[in-house]
Amino acid sequence: MNQEINYKDLKKYIKHKDIYMILGHDINNQFSNLVELNKVIKKINKLIKKNSILLYFGDISDIDNPNIGLVFDELYVKRDDIEIIMIQIDKDKEIDIELSDFVSKVMWHNKYPRTKKTIYNGIINNKPVSNTLIWYELAQIEKFKNIFVLGGNNLTIDEINLANTLEIPYIYYPLKRKYLGDGKTLVSKKLSFEDKIGPTHLFYEIKI
Repeated sequence: MNQEINYKDLKKYIKHKDIYMILGHDINNQFSNLVELNKVIKKINKLIKKNSILLYFGDISDIDNPNIGLVFDELYVKRDDIEIIMIQIDKDKEIDIELSDFVSKVMWHNKYPRTKKTIYNGIINNKPVSNTLIWYELAQIEKFKNIFVLGGNNLTIDEINLANTLEIPYIYYPLKRKYLGDGKTLVSKKLSFEDKIGPTHLFYEIKI
């Protein structure tokens, strides 16, 4: 059962709790190797403290099209002590999207730009918008313990750069993607390491 929670109550609810975010390959990138992904999930599972909160932003879990949503599903199976809270724009509520079973609470919001293309996250004119704005504000109420980054796109880079301004630590896992960011073009074996990982390979270089 997915319980709805408003923003004011969510701000109170997260105080003095261990909070984590997990970012990574979306439906347009997808993970190319499930064996490697599962290894990383096991590592993350060991790092997440008991009775923690994971913030989730709506990527649908699909084993046939493995994106970051699958990671939440797998962690939910492994851990009955963690709570997964979904943050999403209320426009999706209006179209009656189906919520994943692993979501315990959902917070709908209207803090997103009214543009032709729906903007779920990101930074516009140097300011966070939509879901990015929500987690940014929450992190100033209760600093997140960590952000796990499993590949991703240019928006992922923007979000980690934003997290750096709040001194939120992150752990980067350079997992290879299946597609070249368009959900269609397969990543060839002939491509460079950077192309196989995607834009976030920059974090791998920083960590070395």
